[in-house]
Amino acid sequence: MSSMKKITFMLLVTALLIVWFMPCAIAAPGGVMVGKTFYISGQGDRRPDGTYPDTYPERVRQCMENIRANLKKSGLDMENIVKTFVYLDDIDKFPEMNKVYRTYFKKDPPARTTLSVDWIPGGSQIEITCIAYSDLSGKKAVGGEGAFNLPFSVGIVAGKTLYLAGQGDHLPDGSRPEKFEDQARQCMYWVEQGLKAAGLDWRHVVWSTIFMDKVAYENQGIFNKVYSEYFEYGNEPARANVFVAGLPVESHIEVTCFATTDLSLRKVVRPKSMRYGPDGKAPTASPGVWLGDTLYLSEQIGTLPTKGLIANGLEAQTHLMMDNHLEVLREAGLRFDNLVSGNVYLLDGNDYQAFNKIYFPYFNPYLGVRTCLQPNSGYLESIERVKTHFIFAREKK
Repeated sequence: MSSMKKITFMLLVTALLIVWFMPCAIAAPGGVMVGKTFYISGQGDRRPDGTYPDTYPERVRQCMENIRANLKKSGLDMENIVKTFVYLDDIDKFPEMNKVYRTYFKKDPPARTTLSVDWIPGGSQIEITCIAYSDLSGKKAVGGEGAFNLPFSVGIVAGKTLYLAGQGDHLPDGSRPEKFEDQARQCMYWVEQGLKAAGLDWRHVVWSTIFMDKVAYENQGIFNKVYSEYFEYGNEPARANVFVAGLPVESHIEVTCFATTDLSLRKVVRPKSMRYGPDGKAPTASPGVWLGDTLYLSEQIGTLPTKGLIANGLEAQTHLMMDNHLEVLREAGLRFDNLVSGNVYLLDGNDYQAFNKIYFPYFNPYLGVRTCLQPNSGYLESIERVKTHFIFAREKK
């Protein structure tokens, strides 16, 4: 073989190896595409020139236009959105937000979860995180429109994933049970109805996020007891708990879930060091759950899983938190550069810059997309400075 042919052959082999070992999450302009699913970072209400609109409706509209611009970069539009998380810095703005939000979805609006947080980066008053699906023929709304005639679908099936809207603790007439335990059960009842609308049950849930206000925070032990009754011991979905400033229609709890329509695609990931059960770290959560080639990770904080001891300070907590995630990833055969999407919740928004300096080196250059917030208004009695939960994707084989 001539020298030129040898060089050409080696270049070809190198290129094939790069493609072979490249993560299947593809960084697209404005987001990350995994198969037909497109993930967008939280979008605020700042204009491209760095200024902000003068009125709240204009801010909401700018936020939606920022989302649309990111979708269009990948050949998608608003009709492709299947799930949104809407973060407001003032829950009283909920009705105003809905008036503008509604105009962007003429038919089958995405499943939605809305909450009020204490701090959004960059001076925005609203931030929205989206998941979209590129194949409209594989998208279907289930369960009808959301409660109170609000602009969201109870659930959207996209491919083999069901995205459920956040479900609160209200009764059908808009009131809520008096006892907190009954509120928790009512919330889980609505989630169950959403699953049933898609022909699924609790076994199909791969990931759930529980948003709680101050009342629920003070009663979280009761909620955990109720929640645990719905899942098979040792086979629970991945889970995150987020304590927020407020929830719509005065709910104390809001639960949103992702589920699979095909149980053969669901598999729990649990390193041996991460215990579970009444005396374990997470009695109602699996550290990770596969849905096909997508891995959903439970929240982690800066503790030693086997001892429950929390590290001292932001830097030490962040490193230990990331070590905990890495342990689950190793069990699943993944790395940090398989990252698709991350959610970061800070105890104090003033830690934002300091946290980023610690966080970004773990993922560089595969940063994925991210939403970072300070979710609550200071009622959390904790030394936990940060918690995170993630979505990762399997490498190509």
